[in-house]
Amino acid sequence: MKKICLIFLLAAVACQQKKQPVQQTATHPAAANDSALYAPGIAPLTDSIQRFPTASSLYYRRGLLLFNTQPSLALADLEKATSLNASVPDFPAAAGEAAINNELYPKAIAYFRQALALSPADNYLKYRLSLALIENKNYHSADSAVNELAKDVHSRDRAGYLRARMAEEQKDTSAAINYLTDAISLAGKNSQFDAVMELGYLLSARNMPKALQYFLLAAQIDPTSGDPMMATGDFLQAQKNYPAAIEAYKQCILADAAYTNAYFALGDIARLQQRWKEGGLYYGMAAKTAPTSATAYYLRGLCEEKLGNKTAAKEDYYKALSFQKSYPEAQAALDRVKG
Repeated sequence: MKKICLIFLLAAVACQQKKQPVQQTATHPAAANDSALYAPGIAPLTDSIQRFPTASSLYYRRGLLLFNTQPSLALADLEKATSLNASVPDFPAAAGEAAINNELYPKAIAYFRQALALSPADNYLKYRLSLALIENKNYHSADSAVNELAKDVHSRDRAGYLRARMAEEQKDTSAAINYLTDAISLAGKNSQFDAVMELGYLLSARNMPKALQYFLLAAQIDPTSGDPMMATGDFLQAQKNYPAAIEAYKQCILADAAYTNAYFALGDIARLQQRWKEGGLYYGMAAKTAPTSATAYYLRGLCEEKLGNKTAAKEDYYKALSFQKSYPEAQAALDRVKG
């Protein structure tokens, strides 16, 4: 499941309206029986909770720290914080995020509604509620929530993303493309990375060159991600524009040197063009970034075999089979060089 950006959870929201907490909170695990609660960085909060068991802020802080590594424990903590203090909108908002992270969408919906009752003007909460409704396939309610979100000019791009998501789930790809195009046009370089990539993928699946401009925009939004240039390379390779594809894959590696599939793609093009030495080097890099990849060793072995390096090829085929016992192609190749 997608991880959230915790900055949204840490924003303090002043509010005085009160609402009863959502019922049926998760059973909180006994701290003494769970080593995760005594991990470095977590243990001081656990100790404090034992001394101050009704301090809602302690559960909240620990829940945020556990969010990405211990989803169920995080949910239990954030629910506990909410049950102890129902007047702080951050608490049910965070519990809603944790419920989404645990794929408990009805619970997420309830918590986001509780948070919105405390902070009714919070458009980010409206966005997350809409998303939870979509995840739970409550499309009618989601549509109403999205319409509410779209009333704010600064949230219309997010409303467009959500409408596109609903259209995709209902198999209306054309509508999804239109919604995303409009939303990204509104937000420009402030668009959500995932939404821009999704539009690129949808256009790419239709073999539309316009996909490339969205992959480029995504690369500008997040220069540390290799995904945009990988997708660009895949599109160009499918068009048999190998020089441009090679350049895109290299740009992918510049963004993320551990992007295994980019090395595979470069190796595949080199092998297709019978540049065996270069192909072997790229597959070797794939093996370095994915040391247990049987495919990387097998393909490097093929290149070594083509270069006449049977000893090196044999070693690679053995390695491939050591990582994947049932690998008929590697076994056949090994038998071939042994014979």
